[in-house]
Amino acid sequence: MRQPLSIARRPATILRLTGLATLLICLFCSAFVAAQQEPPSQELAASGQQKTEQLLQSAIQYRNTNPQKTLQFGALALENLETHPDSAARILVLSNMAWAHMALGQYERGILLAEQAVSIAESLDDSDHLIVPLNISGLLYWRQAEFERALTNFFRALKLTQTLKKTDAEAATLNNIGLIYIEQGDSARAFEYFSRAQKIHRAAGNQGKLTIILNNIAGIYSAQGDYSQALELQLEALKIREDLQDNPGIAELQLNIGITYDHIGDYDKALDYFLEAKHLFESLGDKRAIAQTLNAIGLAYQHQLALTKAQTNYERALRYAREINDKSIECGVLLSLAQLKILQNQPGDAQAFLDRGFRLAKSLGLGALQSQGHLLQAKIYLQRGDSEGATKEAEIAAEMAEASNEKAKSSQAQLLLSQIHAASGDYQQALSAFRHHKKLNDELFSKASSDKLAQLRSLHEAETRLRKIELLERDNAVQASRIEKQKVERNAWISGLVLLLAISLLLYGRFSQRKVNLALQKSLTTQRELMQAIAHEFRAPLARVQLAADMLQEQETSPNTSLFGNINKGLKELDELLREISLWLRRGSPESAEEITQQVDPFKLLQEQAALQHQLHPDKCIDVTPAETAAQKVPLPRKYLVWTINNLLSNAMRYSHNRVEVSCRIQSDRIDIFVDDDGPGIAPADRQRVFEPFVRLDPSRTRATGGTGLGLAIAQRLVESFNGTIAISDSRLGGAQFHLSWPISQPKSI
Repeated sequence: MRQPLSIARRPATILRLTGLATLLICLFCSAFVAAQQEPPSQELAASGQQKTEQLLQSAIQYRNTNPQKTLQFGALALENLETHPDSAARILVLSNMAWAHMALGQYERGILLAEQAVSIAESLDDSDHLIVPLNISGLLYWRQAEFERALTNFFRALKLTQTLKKTDAEAATLNNIGLIYIEQGDSARAFEYFSRAQKIHRAAGNQGKLTIILNNIAGIYSAQGDYSQALELQLEALKIREDLQDNPGIAELQLNIGITYDHIGDYDKALDYFLEAKHLFESLGDKRAIAQTLNAIGLAYQHQLALTKAQTNYERALRYAREINDKSIECGVLLSLAQLKILQNQPGDAQAFLDRGFRLAKSLGLGALQSQGHLLQAKIYLQRGDSEGATKEAEIAAEMAEASNEKAKSSQAQLLLSQIHAASGDYQQALSAFRHHKKLNDELFSKASSDKLAQLRSLHEAETRLRKIELLERDNAVQASRIEKQKVERNAWISGLVLLLAISLLLYGRFSQRKVNLALQKSLTTQRELMQAIAHEFRAPLARVQLAADMLQEQETSPNTSLFGNINKGLKELDELLREISLWLRRGSPESAEEITQQVDPFKLLQEQAALQHQLHPDKCIDVTPAETAAQKVPLPRKYLVWTINNLLSNAMRYSHNRVEVSCRIQSDRIDIFVDDDGPGIAPADRQRVFEPFVRLDPSRTRATGGTGLGLAIAQRLVESFNGTIAISDSRLGGAQFHLSWPISQPKSI
């Protein structure tokens, strides 16, 4: 079964892209000239008019390529028109926005804007500007299958174009009227209006618009079975479009030429054209055209009995049709699916698709599809053994096809009647119907027609080959030039990269040397500061020892316990300082992991260290919170861990007021130890400084409480050597919290 709807409907999209586009631009230009001839009363008004014209021009520019931008520019223009009124400009802005909504499939919004433009033009009695919104509203009504309202607006526009002698607009309106008659199945009237439009375009030498009319007339010839005449017009139109490099027009014609080849029976050739058209439509983003092309591809596969491929394309076409809410395309696809199910001998599914498609065809007034629906219904009845119902439906389809002069469809109806009569045993009626079918078929595929088709196909293929050869030659020249340019660019890139690499190596060498110099300078500075600090720190405890010794010499009576305590304390401080300095200076000496790693119970270790610290500070409380997990031993470097914990606990006890809390948490890969105190805390800005050697945040307080300023520095260096961390934060006790995170793994040597 053929799908004449595609032939009749597709040219409308070309018209949508070209026919009225020029009309709108022309009318805009005339409005622009008129506006220029009217001197503005104020400078402000002139600038407002100019802004409106610029926005309108932008809306027209993007109308077909990016409708969303047209709507954006149109909205800005309407906003500007509120402060700088211009009725003629408002009509054109509304018309362009209605066009953009039509391109986006938003027909109801488009109709509201187009009718608003019509009302403004009518209130101004402006016949010149009334033509555009009448045509656009007609096209929108057509898309919604309101054919009578569409014809009413088109005929009003036609009368105005004839009165004003606007031949270009008259031809576009005649074409629109012809499309409506095609939808209604009145090919004779459609041919009349298309011919009148063709005459105008030929006289004006407007080749681009002429192709639209040629394509539409070819659709009528194809529907009537005059395929040679249809193909001749389509190939003529295609050549013009290719010369103009009009991709939308080329895609439209490729689709229609493919449909003609499908009617002829050259399905491979038809598929070639369909696939090329689909590729172009997809690049243009025209979903409506994609849906129609997919339906046509499905028909070609169906004729080749590739039914799975056919169904896949039908289903995709149906999704597109529903996405853009195009009922006429949806109707055609539903009938195609019904035909597919008939071929698969599934009359139930076929009837379901046919019922939905038939309802749409009747509600939209699509005569050609109604005729096809009756033919499909006859086939379903025949599969179910209902000869009487099949005969009735086939006769209705034959009558409708003959009334619209669709010879191909009439021939199919007569062939089906012949099969029905033969199945019921009425061989005389069967023979009569078959003779009628043969007569129609001979007219469709007469020798003259076949010869002409062969000649046209041969000429077209020769022209296509010649064009391909020319394109290949140009492409070879372009490729040679491109290769030469690429060679130059490649050599330049290689030279640049080599130079860049050399500069990078030079800069890296200088940067590395600078890093080494900075590291050496920092090391020397640290050693110098360390030695200065050692000299300073040695002076205080030694002085205290010396003073205590002098005082001891003066005492000749009973020993003074307090005096001896001071001596012992001074000596202990000196010993502690020497030990910490020794550790600090020996940090680079390596030890193996086997020598320092032991199985340690962290909780027990914390209890031992806490007890030692409590002896030194009996007036303060130190609590150790048990671990959350059961007591267990983990591999840890006990000696270095003890030093680190001792430094943290000593620091906490020294600066706390009354209380220190210690807790630990054992995890799979590390232990976390938390030391909290209720002391003054450490400000965020100082939390890194406290880990620097000999740093005391409060020198006076530090002297009073003891300490050398090396404990935390040593602790951090030890922890970092084992890939651990020490962090300081605020404690819930009010002071500082030290968080020691020590990995449970093989440590690196220190």
